[in-house]
Amino acid sequence: MKRRIPPAFLSVAAGFVLLWHAGGSSAQPRLATGSDADVTEEGLHRVDPSIMEAAWVRPDLDLSAYTRILLMPTAVQFREVGERSFNSRTRIGITEFPLDDERKEWLREVWRRAVEETFVQEPSYDLYYGAGSDVLVVQGFLVDVVSHIPPDDTGSDFTYISDPWIASVVLELRDGTTAELLARTMDRRFAEGRLMDAGTVWIRTEDLVERWAQVLPDRLRQLSDLGEQGRRTPTWAR
Repeated sequence: MKRRIPPAFLSVAAGFVLLWHAGGSSAQPRLATGSDADVTEEGLHRVDPSIMEAAWVRPDLDLSAYTRILLMPTAVQFREVGERSFNSRTRIGITEFPLDDERKEWLREVWRRAVEETFVQEPSYDLYYGAGSDVLVVQGFLVDVVSHIPPDDTGSDFTYISDPWIASVVLELRDGTTAELLARTMDRRFAEGRLMDAGTVWIRTEDLVERWAQVLPDRLRQLSDLGEQGRRTPTWAR
């Protein structure tokens, strides 16, 4: 059965994309505070952007008690791009192209496999299938995925692409007993590099998605370190 991302999550995630560059002062070294502080409806506070570009956590975040991970199903959400008719001449100036259902399902499967394989290799936690006070629920999303890959029927055999994909990599952490949302991170990722022909780009996409999946454990480690820093006694109080 196909898994759909709840519309409420998509609207919140889209809002986070727009709030990436929002500023804020910080009473603590790690969280933005004040009347204009970026606080989500779930009570998550924006982490100082100098520490993490786009992350929101509970003020009392502490991941030290979690030793196991429950990896939840992944999900992929695509930007809505209208269908249109064009060829190699008339598509000049068009940068976003729709994906058919087969390609979308293929990318969902590639993302699911990449995330699972990434966390299987994660040495800091053991994977677990169940609830528990030491279980951290982890879920990875690709949000607002944009394809710059033109369809095969554009009338040209010589289509080259330098930036085939844009997407946001989202990590959500929840408590394994209460399901309370503990943290959310978001990283906008671009696929830029040497020119690739339209056929090769699909092969290279799997490697690209594997690199994007690595963002999730990287952010998990950063959040763990963030909680550890919050538990330390500040120098002035020693």
